[in-house]
Amino acid sequence: MPNLLTVVQDRYLQDAAFLALLESHGIQVLQDCLANRSWLEAFWQHYVPDPLPQTVILGLNPGRFGAGQTGIPFVDFRSLSALLPEASLPKQDSEPSATFFHRVVQHIGAEKFYRMFYVSNVSAVGYLRDGKNCNYPDLPELARPTVARNFAEEMGLLRPKRIIALGREVEASAQALFPDGSVRISHLPHPSWIMTYRLREAQSWVRRYAQMLLMG
Repeated sequence: MPNLLTVVQDRYLQDAAFLALLESHGIQVLQDCLANRSWLEAFWQHYVPDPLPQTVILGLNPGRFGAGQTGIPFVDFRSLSALLPEASLPKQDSEPSATFFHRVVQHIGAEKFYRMFYVSNVSAVGYLRDGKNCNYPDLPELARPTVARNFAEEMGLLRPKRIIALGREVEASAQALFPDGSVRISHLPHPSWIMTYRLREAQSWVRRYAQMLLMG
């Protein structure tokens, strides 16, 4: 299986009409990950099994300080340096959602975690408006079919049996794609919610997350 993360990212980044539409609404697509493809490939080769896991952990879209730079969902540079300790990474930037997510990965064990779970986002690329993160539900209506199509194509290649959606908006997108119930869909709070509103309880949430993920 080729690196599916880069395949889906490139569908957005090479779609001139999509990029132009967003630009006309003052929205930029995050493209910093292009400069870090070698680290993404190293991560993929080390951690992602073939065939790919059929349990998917699904987020919204990359943010500018995390996956928007590394290209790896819920992985910032600080987390990536722990996952690839021999790599000489250009940065040590961290991002709250990625920090929490990596603690869950460590709790389960990175090798075991990535053998069990394929981690992705409904939109494989992130967005900026006025210098701030913009999530895919807030994109112009004409742009949303592109996100839905690319998401459907990615899931069509994966053929998941189970999706754990991180947040209600993500859960709604997954349910819209699989309305027949052919895929078991559940949800957990998004890591950003925990790090914003439940920071003092973060470690207990790490344990709860891991328990829910491993329930099968």
